[in-house]
This record gives sequence, C-alpha cells and structure tokens, in this order.
Amino acid sequence: MGKSSTKFLTNELQTSYESKGNFMPINLGCDSQYQKTLSSLFSTATATHEIRDTSLDESYLWPEEEKILKSVSQKRRWDFVTGRKCAHVAMATLGIDSAPILIGDKNEPVWPDGLVGSITHTSNYAAAAIAHKSKILSLGLDAEPNEPLPHKVLSRISNTEEFNWVQNSKGKEISHPGKLLFSAKEATYKAWNSVTKEWLGFRDAHVAFHLENQTFTVSINKETSIKTITGTFGIAQDIILTAIEIPVS
Repeated sequence: MGKSSTKFLTNELQTSYESKGNFMPINLGCDSQYQKTLSSLFSTATATHEIRDTSLDESYLWPEEEKILKSVSQKRRWDFVTGRKCAHVAMATLGIDSAPILIGDKNEPVWPDGLVGSITHTSNYAAAAIAHKSKILSLGLDAEPNEPLPHKVLSRISNTEEFNWVQNSKGKEISHPGKLLFSAKEATYKAWNSVTKEWLGFRDAHVAFHLENQTFTVSINKETSIKTITGTFGIAQDIILTAIEIPVS
C-alpha cells in the first residue's frame, strides 16, 4: 500500500467517524512485521489490519457498539474495542462505508450486510480480516502467543497422527508446533461455523501441515457440505497467525 493510498484511507475513515460526532485517531501500521505477515496469509480479496498496543481508545465506536461495551467485562473491554478498530480499518481498506459490528447469540461478530470477516486477539495483539461476501464465502483468523502448548491441552485437541507430528516436530522448523496446531483448529472453527452454524470439536478437524509453503489442509470428520479446508500460517516474532479463506465456489 503506497503512502497516498494510506493517506486517502485514513482521511476517509476519519471523515466517516467525525460525521457522527466521534474522533478516530488512526495509525494504519502497514509497515510492521506483524502486518506484513498477516497480509501475506490472505488473497488480495481480503483486507486485514492488526494492532499491537495496550492502550484503550473507545472514542471511535459507533453508538450501537458503545451500548454493547457496557455489558462487556473489564477484562474483555480491550479485546472488544481493539478488535472493532482493526475491523473498521480493514473495512476502510476495502473502500466500504463504516458500519457498526454487532454481536450474535454466541458473542460472535455480526458483520454488516455483504461482508464476511474474522477477529482475533491475544496478549495485547488484535487483528481482523474482512472481505466482500460476493468473493469470499468465509474467513477464519486466529492469533496465539508463540509459546509451548500444555501437554494436557495437546492431548485433548489432537488425534494420534497430529500428536505424533507435534512430538516429532519440536525444536525443528517450528518452535512450538503444538500451539500452531491449536491455532489452526481455532481458525478452522471460525471459518467452518460461519457457514454451517454448527459445532465442530477439536478432533472433528484433522490438520496436516505443509511446512515447505506454510500451508495446512483440514479434513472435517463430520457429515457436512464442507469436507476439506485449506489454510495458511505465519509467525511474526512472538505471535503465531493462522488463516483460512474459503472462496465462493
């Protein structure tokens, strides 16, 4: 993204929020290593944005989002506010007029008409991906700290083949393969559930990684219209990122 494009997007988004009486200070942060890694996981049909910041700025939220925030616990406020900021900036990148992002019955984001998206947050890091529904059927994005996954958690989420892969991969190309596996399954659930609205257990999704090109293939072990999903992954310093983009067939 060139400087002129970045300036245009910033001005357009700023104008959108000022028109409803809010002020939204924006730093697109397109040159950060986190953003470069995040962007590389998706096609050009999907816009992304990430934030690595501990501050909490609620001034740009839509009134509908502010109303939701009143019922959010103090612990989750940063997740909600920063995730929405990432999503709004990604919307601006697509040239879409800003609109509130509400929540569903299971606290999932409810995207404005014509859009699909995914939000993730962990360890003071937040990111979002958004695309037009006419081009992308569903998105799944997950971020996790690049650190070991507890053995008990690995045993609970993995099948035998996945467990053995993690054990055999430790200390090699991927520092923490267990956490990568966990993240891939989280991204899979987000993308799959967005389409099917059904529950998917950790062991209902079998993940096979292809380290040579930083991709993975997911086989769904349920009766469903979506049986195979492909995804990508990247590691930006202390954050593991996994992404799934299901195109419109």
